[in-house]
Amino acid sequence: MKLNLFFKLLVFAVFAVNVLADTNADKLDKIVNEYYDLGMFSGNVLVAKDGNIIYEKQFGYADWQAKIPVTPSTLFRIGSLNKMFTHAMIKQLESENKLSLSDPLSKFLDLFPNETGDKITIQMLIEMKAGLNDYLRNPAFYQNIEKFKTVNDYLEIIKDEPLLFEPGTGREYSNSGYVVLGAIVEKITSKSYVENLNERFIIPLGLINTHYLLIGETVPNMANGTRISFSGEKLNSPSKEQPSPAGGMFSNAQDLLKFEQYIRKSGLISPGIRAGGTPVWNSTVAQMKDGYTVIINSNLGEVADEIIMRYEDAINGKEYPKPNVNMEMKMYAIMKDGGIEKLESSLKLIFEEYGLLYKDKHLNFFGYELMNDKLLDDAIEVFKLNAKLFPGVPNVWDSLGEAYMNKGENKLAIESYKRVLELDPENQNAKKMLEKLGVR
Repeated sequence: MKLNLFFKLLVFAVFAVNVLADTNADKLDKIVNEYYDLGMFSGNVLVAKDGNIIYEKQFGYADWQAKIPVTPSTLFRIGSLNKMFTHAMIKQLESENKLSLSDPLSKFLDLFPNETGDKITIQMLIEMKAGLNDYLRNPAFYQNIEKFKTVNDYLEIIKDEPLLFEPGTGREYSNSGYVVLGAIVEKITSKSYVENLNERFIIPLGLINTHYLLIGETVPNMANGTRISFSGEKLNSPSKEQPSPAGGMFSNAQDLLKFEQYIRKSGLISPGIRAGGTPVWNSTVAQMKDGYTVIINSNLGEVADEIIMRYEDAINGKEYPKPNVNMEMKMYAIMKDGGIEKLESSLKLIFEEYGLLYKDKHLNFFGYELMNDKLLDDAIEVFKLNAKLFPGVPNVWDSLGEAYMNKGENKLAIESYKRVLELDPENQNAKKMLEKLGVR
């Protein structure tokens, strides 16, 4: 596929309401339309001044295949923006004198041995300095994702995850840490996380469009996550995602504005730019200077973050880069042009261009996107490259084993899964796959 196929995507009509003249809003509108005109944005954009909406506009479709337009009522999965709610709960409990941010984890939970729990403070969990791993990197989470319905369900795998570093000596993004914060909320209040969510925010703030939905649960006006195939087609991308105190709720821009105004006026959480997302969803709440708030929800990939960064440059009088093609599209074009060798030689520059750390997860995601598009041979080449570059990461071998199984290359699949167990002897997914392959 030539790269320019990406730029030949159809452009659809924009549904807009409640637009008032404002210089900052005009700048944002220009940036968003640059993305939309290239087929790279679908969603909702809202700008408020001192809590009053001065701009709100909808782009594209909530369901691209059924051609259902995005409206102000459309609900988007907000990813890690859940963490704002969890953080605010903790700060409320602090103001109620029910905890101190310096309290050790062991005061509330016996999740880890005392020598570990005594070292981890609530403040470290908030700031992701506790050394906790991330359940989203744990294969056990994906083996039976439907079973993770309560905070305690998550704790069952979090408690067995090894620390990444001595608490307080480093910083690593951790969804597990925010699940633990949710567990602390439950322990102190003797109520579930969802009960706290409803009683502290949903009901008093009137967040009628914010929902903590388990797999299989639906409400009206939910958008579909959307991915762009390597042929340029926009396809619904149904994903099994369970919510947790770390992420996964559904909401819309108006509700997020209500919550943003609450945390801004209460002073519970310091102002800033917060985002959440998955490969097909992205939401951003940006508390800007002079009382401005910008909220962007997208069901077409992780572009809301990019738009906000460009908007910051624009309002500060700086030049901002034009929209860049989706990274996976770029990697695919390089592969098609020069093979896997050219992709390997280009990787560090690509990651730098997109502001990403040189980690295995990016190639891993690319490989799965190729498998989703039934480009299995290409996916295997990408997974093989990932295993070459990051040989000490069990998950790269797990992904390669899965691809080989899909291809019917069982001998190679067995070799890959055995490699997983060499690196992680307790890896249950590898054991399960080897049993399927007849290895006892």
